[in-house]
Amino acid sequence: AATATALLVGGAPALASQVLHSSLRAHSTALAVRPLGQYGDTKCPCIGFDSVDGDTPVTFANRTTVAYPADLGARCDAWDDRRHPDCREVGDPGMGAGFCAQKWCYVDACNCDIPVMPKMATYVPDALYQGKPVFYSYATCGGKDMWSDAIPAAGSDGCRCIGFDNIPGTIDIKLEGSDGKTMEASYPAEIGGKCSAWDDGVHPVCRGKDAPKWCKQRWCYVDPCSCKLDTAPKITMYLPDAMFTGMSLYYSYETCGSKDYFTEKFNTDACVNQDSKDQCLSLKKKGGLNKCAWTGKKCLGWELVEHPLCERFMQTVHNRASTPHFALAALAIMLGLSRA
Repeated sequence: AATATALLVGGAPALASQVLHSSLRAHSTALAVRPLGQYGDTKCPCIGFDSVDGDTPVTFANRTTVAYPADLGARCDAWDDRRHPDCREVGDPGMGAGFCAQKWCYVDACNCDIPVMPKMATYVPDALYQGKPVFYSYATCGGKDMWSDAIPAAGSDGCRCIGFDNIPGTIDIKLEGSDGKTMEASYPAEIGGKCSAWDDGVHPVCRGKDAPKWCKQRWCYVDPCSCKLDTAPKITMYLPDAMFTGMSLYYSYETCGSKDYFTEKFNTDACVNQDSKDQCLSLKKKGGLNKCAWTGKKCLGWELVEHPLCERFMQTVHNRASTPHFALAALAIMLGLSRA
């Protein structure tokens, strides 16, 4: 209070300088105690209250309860080291080893834009953050998640799978064989909800020992407007009338780390297989709407080129928005008032 008063009434410059430097030193000391990296990647920051006293009881599968700090998960730390039953002297992997030494923190899954997806917390299973379950991440802290696969079942970063996983039931899908005859196969109701070799042992041509190699390739359905991979997703032939948020249903092998051996030979009506503008625009969806759109060089699914939510279209809007007429037209498209 005294220093503040001195500054307000016009205290000596030397005093003001001393106060300023003292303030900066104090601020620097605070940052040294808790550097910004302690709170995760800026694209997936840690959540929770740090530096609070108390305990958080955590109960494990063997019904052992361990007292963790009250600020558990609020910053990047090796929270399990010396606490988890497997992270003590006689544990496996033991203190300072394996997952015990890895730093992690709790994160908001809706505010986490890093390659490795966070997982739902098990230490505080009933806890909520802004009305949603709490998630944790090793990746945001630069730690290694010992249980992650190279390519997650949910697809690659920037092109996640959509749909529902672990849904009971089946879906009957009609397929056209190479001889023109219609075949039928019963797929799981959760088809395309995660990266899986959905056709292996299910598609009629994938049931024998001489099945083509595409049968064992993993794929899933994706949101075309959220897919940032170099290889564009394709409109499905299995569920041609199905929609996702009002758009055609697209699939991708590439998001699952697989190679697409299927589309070129077996999905001949795929947009990417059309070599000319006339062929491209001749393909229609149910109701007579265009299935595909011509970019000037190649044929892609209509939504990838024309839908206002898709990145490619928005990039076009960004590049051409300098002309007032186009800016107004783009706004009208997004409002659903007209089409360019």
